[in-house]
Amino acid sequence: MPKKSIVKSDQSGEPGPKEASGSTNEEASGVAGRATDDSSILGAIVALHAELTLVKSEICRKIETEISEVTTTLRGEITALKAENDAAITTLAAQIDSQKQMLKELTEAANGSSDIVQELESKVKTLCVQVGTLSEKCLDLEGRSKRQNLRVARVKEGTENGQRSRLYVAELLKETLGLEKAPKIDRAHRALRGRAGDNEPPRHLIARVHYCHAFEDIMKKVISTRDLTFQGQRIQIFRDLPTEVVKRRAAFTPTRKILRDKPGVRFGLLYPAKLRVSHNGSERFFTDPEEARQYAERLFGSAAEEQVECTPFRSQD
Repeated sequence: MPKKSIVKSDQSGEPGPKEASGSTNEEASGVAGRATDDSSILGAIVALHAELTLVKSEICRKIETEISEVTTTLRGEITALKAENDAAITTLAAQIDSQKQMLKELTEAANGSSDIVQELESKVKTLCVQVGTLSEKCLDLEGRSKRQNLRVARVKEGTENGQRSRLYVAELLKETLGLEKAPKIDRAHRALRGRAGDNEPPRHLIARVHYCHAFEDIMKKVISTRDLTFQGQRIQIFRDLPTEVVKRRAAFTPTRKILRDKPGVRFGLLYPAKLRVSHNGSERFFTDPEEARQYAERLFGSAAEEQVECTPFRSQD
C-alpha cells in the first residue's frame, strides 16, 4: 500500500516559503531602524560631548583669565605691601638703632651718675659726722661761754629805777639768797627781745658772775632754798643754758614727773643732758629720753600730772 506523503509544515504550523520571506523583511527593517536609532543617539552623544568639551574649554579659559587677573592683582598688592613693609621696617630699624644708641648713652650716664652718687653719699656721711662733731663742739663752746651766767625770771620790769643792771642784780642776789655781800657781776641785761606788755611775763634778767666759786655758791643757795622771793614777788633763778641744751633737758620732763617724790629714788640732770637716777643703791645714767621713760614706767608706772620744779641732785658740768 503506497505511503501518503504528509506535509509537515502544514501540521506543525511552521511557515511556508512565502511566510518565511515576509518575516525576514520585517526583521531587516527592524534592525535597520534600530541601527538608525543607535546612530542618532551616538551622534547626539558625540554632539553633546563636543558641546561639553567646548563649554569646558570656555570655562577653563575664563577661569585661567580670572586667575591670571587675580594673580596679577595679588602680586601687585603683595609687591606694594612688601615695599610699604620694607619702608616701615627700615624706618623702625633706624628708630631701634637710635633707641639703642640713646639707651647706651643713658646707661653710661646712669653708671656715671651712680658712681657720682655713691661718692657723694660717702662724702655726705663723712660731712654729717663732721657737722655733728662741729655742732657738739659749738654747743660745748656756747655752754662754756655761759658757764657763769644766771637767769632770773619773774622780776618785774622797771623795778631797776634807773640803777645799773649789774648792780641791781647783785643786790637782788644778796637780798634773795641772804648772802653776806653782793657778788661781783661782770655784766647784766634783760633778755634781748621786745619789752613785755602789762599782761605778759617780764623778760629774764641775764647776769654773768665774775668768780666761778661765787657762781657755785649762788647755785647751792638756789637749790637749797625752796621759795625765792624779791620785793614780795616769787622769782626763779637758774643757769643760763644754750637753747639746744634746754630742749634736750626738757625731753626728760615726763621721766622726772614719774620719779618725783618716789621712795628710794634720787635723780638729777647732768650737763648737758644726762639723767642720773639712783634707785635702792643702783645708779643708772640715761642720754635717751625714751629709754629713761620706759625705765621709770617699769619701776613706777605712768607719769604724774604735776610739774617738776627742781631735782634733788645738783646739775653739774
